[in-house]
Amino acid sequence: MRRRTFLSALATATASAPITATLSSEVRAASGQISPVECYSTSSFTDSSGGELTDSSFIAVWAEDTATNNDGDSNGDATLYSSGTSIPTVVSDSNVVAAGSTLVEDGTNWQRGNEEFVLNTWDDELGGSGTVLWDEGHGQYYTLSKFSNFESYAENNGYTVTATSNLSNDLSSADAVVVTSPANAFTSQELSDLNDFVAAGGSVFLYSQSDYSDYDETANLNDVASYLGLAFRFNDDEVLDTSNNGGADYKPLTDEFNTSFNYFADRDGLGLDKDKTYTVDVTAVTDGDTVDVQFDDGSTESIRILGIDTPEKAANSSAERVQEWEGIESLDYLGTWGSNATTYAKGELDGKTVDLSFDQNEPVRDAYGRVLGYLHYDADGSGSRDDFYNRNAVRDGYARVYGSGFSHHDSFWSAEDTARSNGTNVWGDSDPENTTEIRNRAVDDLFFPTTSSVKTSSGAVADSRVPVYAESTATQSGGYSYSGDIPLAAVDESANVAMVGSPLIDETYESSEGFAVDTSGYENFVFLTNLIDYLTDTTGDVLIDGGHGQFDASYALSNDDAAYYQRFLEGVGISFEQSNSLDTFDLSRWRAVVVTTPVSAFTQAEIDALTAFIADGGAVVLVGAGTAPSSARANLNDLASGLGSDLRINDDQVTDSSNNVNSNSEIPTTTSFDTSFPLFDAYDGSTGGGGGSGSLSVAQIHADAAGDDTNNLNDEYVVFENTGSGDLDLTGWSVQDEVGKTYDFPSGFTLAAGAQVTLHTGTGTDTQTDLYWGNTGSAVWNNGGDTVYVYDDSGTLHTSKSY
Repeated sequence: MRRRTFLSALATATASAPITATLSSEVRAASGQISPVECYSTSSFTDSSGGELTDSSFIAVWAEDTATNNDGDSNGDATLYSSGTSIPTVVSDSNVVAAGSTLVEDGTNWQRGNEEFVLNTWDDELGGSGTVLWDEGHGQYYTLSKFSNFESYAENNGYTVTATSNLSNDLSSADAVVVTSPANAFTSQELSDLNDFVAAGGSVFLYSQSDYSDYDETANLNDVASYLGLAFRFNDDEVLDTSNNGGADYKPLTDEFNTSFNYFADRDGLGLDKDKTYTVDVTAVTDGDTVDVQFDDGSTESIRILGIDTPEKAANSSAERVQEWEGIESLDYLGTWGSNATTYAKGELDGKTVDLSFDQNEPVRDAYGRVLGYLHYDADGSGSRDDFYNRNAVRDGYARVYGSGFSHHDSFWSAEDTARSNGTNVWGDSDPENTTEIRNRAVDDLFFPTTSSVKTSSGAVADSRVPVYAESTATQSGGYSYSGDIPLAAVDESANVAMVGSPLIDETYESSEGFAVDTSGYENFVFLTNLIDYLTDTTGDVLIDGGHGQFDASYALSNDDAAYYQRFLEGVGISFEQSNSLDTFDLSRWRAVVVTTPVSAFTQAEIDALTAFIADGGAVVLVGAGTAPSSARANLNDLASGLGSDLRINDDQVTDSSNNVNSNSEIPTTTSFDTSFPLFDAYDGSTGGGGGSGSLSVAQIHADAAGDDTNNLNDEYVVFENTGSGDLDLTGWSVQDEVGKTYDFPSGFTLAAGAQVTLHTGTGTDTQTDLYWGNTGSAVWNNGGDTVYVYDDSGTLHTSKSY
C-alpha cells in the first residue's frame, strides 16, 4: 500500500475552484486553544449502520462547513453527507479514538495543531504517560518509522512508543495501541484480544486515510470497530475542502472542535517559533538549497534554504525548468551546475554549526513540510556565524533568486544581477540576447482564466478604451453589470495605466506544468507585451511586483508563477524581473511594472514611487482576477486611484460555457478585439517605447438630434478619440455611413494622443475639438441604426462601429 504522493501544485493546476487556506496556522488562539488541524488525505465517519454520523457525543472534530466528501475510489461504497450536515473527521467512543487521517506522519506541517492534538488525545486516555504499541503486524504502510518526529515528541512527553508485529503477544505490557490502515485483516483471536484489552481499560487509537486510489483499508478497520461495538464506522470516502486547506483540497484544515472533549488545549509542540533563532548542526547536504539539520533536543528537520533556487542535479532534471534560468536553455548544463552547487554547499555548510532563522513574510514550512529558513554560518573560521549562506550562494553564482515574498528579495536580486552581468559560475553560459524566440505571432485568440471584467470608478468603461471584450456568449456574476459587450481589458492613456481582468500569463495553464490541455496556441504573451509598449513612453525591461503577498495567493502572480512569459520576453529582448519593495527599488531601467491582485495594500511611499515612474514615461499594468476576494480587489483599485486612473477591476467573475479552454467556463476564450488598437500583430517593439503612434476610435454616436433632425443637424454627431500613444495626422482620412455618404478630414488636421474631436453633421467653423460635415438639408446618421466607417489615408478600413 502506498500513501498519496502527487504534488500539491498539480492539484492546484487542475482544481475547478481556487485553493486557499483561510484559517490561521501561524499563531495560537488567544483562548489557549491549539491551531487548526490539517487532515491530510482524510476519510470521514458514519454511524454504526453506515448512515450519517450526527451524534455530537461521539464527534470530536468536524471538517469546516466548506468541505464536501465524495467516493474517491468510485467503488460506490461511500456515504455522502448532505449539504448542511457537518462531516466528522475525528470520533471517540469507549476508550477508542479514531481519526480519518494519520495526522502526524513525518513531513506534517508542525505549525498546525496536529501533534498537540494527537498527544492531547493520548493524555486524555492515558493520563500523560504509558507504553503505546504501534501495530506493524498487518501489512501497514504507515509503520512507526514514518512517524519519527512524533515518536520523539511523545517520548519527550512521558510515553514509551514501541513497534510490534505480534499485537496479541505484546498487549499485556501496553497501555494503548495504535493501528494505522491495516492491509491485512485482524484474526478472530486478535479481535478478541483487543476487545479484552479495551474492556480492561486499555486504549486504542485508530488512524485511517481517504479512499483516494483505493489505498485505504476501511473494511479491516471496520472489523475492529464492529467487534468492539463502537458507535461509529470508517467511511469509504475522501473529504475535500477547496476553501480551508493546507495548500490543496485534499488537506482539509479545520478548527471545528467539540470542546466537550479535552483534546484542544494549547501546549508546546513541534512547531518552530518564527521569532527565534535556533543553533543547529548540519548533518547532511542534499543539494545547494536543501540541508538536514539536528536541533539540541536531537530532533531533525529538512531545511529548504529560503529565497534561492539552485539547479537540479542531472538525476533530477525532470524537475528542472530552463524557463527560470535567464538566457540558459540546456538541461545538461544546468544539471552540471546542480552538482557544482551541491559541492559548494557541502564545502560551506556540511558538518558545521549554523544559525537557523526565519522570515516574517514567509511561512515556516513549505507545501512539502520542509522548514523554510535562513542560514548564517562561520565561513572564514573567525568563530562568528555572520556569513549569510542564502545570499552568498546567489552572489557566488550557484543560485538564482526565488520569486516569493521574502523580505531580502531585492538585495538577493541585486546580487544575482551582478553575478549574471559578470557571468559568474552558472551564469557563464547565460546569453539572453540569443534566447530562442517563442510564441511570437499575430494575435488570433486569447484566453482569460478566472477573469473579472473592467469598469471605471463611475461605471461602464467607454468602448474607445477597450481593446478586448469577452465573446457575446459570456456572462457575469456579481459586480457592475454590463448590458452589452463585457470588457476584459481597458487602457487609461493619460495615466499610462491599463487594467486587465485576468492573470493571463499564469503558468498554471501550461501543459508542461500539468494542465490538461496545451494553451501555447493562444497569444496572451504577445497581447500583454504589446499592451505594455502601447502605454509606455520609454524603453527597458518589465518588472512584476511581488511584495504584497502575491506568491502565496492563488489568484495572483510572482515572476516564478510566470516563467514561460519570462522566456517569451527574453526571446524578444526584454528581461522580466521582480521587486518586493517598489518604494526603494531603482525603477529607472524598467519600461513597465505589472501588479497582480495584491493581498496587502500599497503604502503611500510605494504609490509615490510608481507615480514618479509614470511621470518618467513608465507604464503600470494592473491585473485582476475573478477569484480574488473583495479586499484584494479593493487594494488593486486603491492603487489605480492613487495613480490617477479611473479604471477599476469589477467585483464580478466572467464565465463562458461556449467559448472556453478545456470545457471550463471559468477559462473564457475570445476573439472579440478592437483592432484599431495596435496590439494584435506579432511583437516587434513598434507599438511604443518612446515614440508612440496614434489610433482613431469611435467614442460616441449621437444619431438622434433633439427635435427635427433636419432643423438641428449639429446635434447629430460622432465623437472620435485618438486612443494611441502619439499624435495622429488625419490628412486623407475619411468617414462614411452605410450608403457611402463621405466626410474627408481637413488637410493637416492632427489629433493628439488621448484627445477627442466631435464631427457634427451641420455647418460651422472647424476647431481642434469640433469639425463640421457641412450638410444643410439632410441628416447623415439613421436614427434606426447605421454604421460609422473610418478609412485611413490609404483607403483601408481603420475601424467601424455600428449602432
